[in-house]
Amino acid sequence: MSFYFMLNKPRGCITARRDERHKTVMDYFPDELRDCVFPVGRLDKDTEGLLLVTDDGELTFKLLSPGYGKKKTYFFYAKGVPDEQKLSEISSGISIYKDRDFITAPATVNITEHKTLSDIKEYLNEEDLGLALKKGDLSVIGGYITITEGKKHQVKRMIRYTGPKVVYLKRLSMDSLTLDDTLPTGCYRALTEEEISLLKK
Repeated sequence: MSFYFMLNKPRGCITARRDERHKTVMDYFPDELRDCVFPVGRLDKDTEGLLLVTDDGELTFKLLSPGYGKKKTYFFYAKGVPDEQKLSEISSGISIYKDRDFITAPATVNITEHKTLSDIKEYLNEEDLGLALKKGDLSVIGGYITITEGKKHQVKRMIRYTGPKVVYLKRLSMDSLTLDDTLPTGCYRALTEEEISLLKK
């Protein structure tokens, strides 16, 4: 019997099974589960949201392998004003590493909000909160980005390519699995049979 859990990952912990210096996502699970399940993929320390935790290696491979093109959607806030031309280039692939010959797979970005830094104080870390006190009128965009890869800091680098710097990032979905909006941050629940079945299709 395999285990399938959805964790609403909080900021401030790393995506690893164990670490001597940092709190990990597995610290939110009881001892009897920590050694038999593992996180699928990774979310940065300062990124929150949907994280699948399982012991199903075959499913993990299908969800993470670029060849399967599984979609992952994130919500973000970023400070600054994007270059519209560069924003449109994301749909066909962009170069996000100066020292690597790598072009991202086509992705979609939908800007849905235009705010100021002072409008989103509740989402900011200490550094950006301090900036908000000095430059609260700094422009902020909010929106959704969907990618099919999982390179290190990929979403942050893609948004940065267009100009703005991400100050808040939350994963909302992975393939057919969508974050349960009734699940509190730092909590987990078992996947339903329907959710598991859809993921395995």
